Amino acid sequence: MSRELEQWLLEERREGFKEGLKEGEDRVAALFKRMKADGRLQDFSNALKDKNAREKLYKEYGIE
Repeated sequence: MSRELEQWLLEERREGFKEGLKEGEDRVAALFKRMKADGRLQDFSNALKDKNAREKLYKEYGIE
C-alpha cells in the first residue's frame, strides 16, 4: 500500500472517529437536557453510572 493511501486512510478514520464522538456527545446531552427538564435527578445520577440505565432512558425519550 502506498504511503499516500495509508495517510488518507488514517485521516478518514480520524474524521469518522471525530464525527462519531460528536454524535455521541449530542445524544447524551439531549438525554440529560430532557431529564433535567423533567426533574429526574435520580435517573440522571443512574444514567451517569450505568450504561444500561442510559440505554433504557434513550429508548424512553426516543433518542436514537
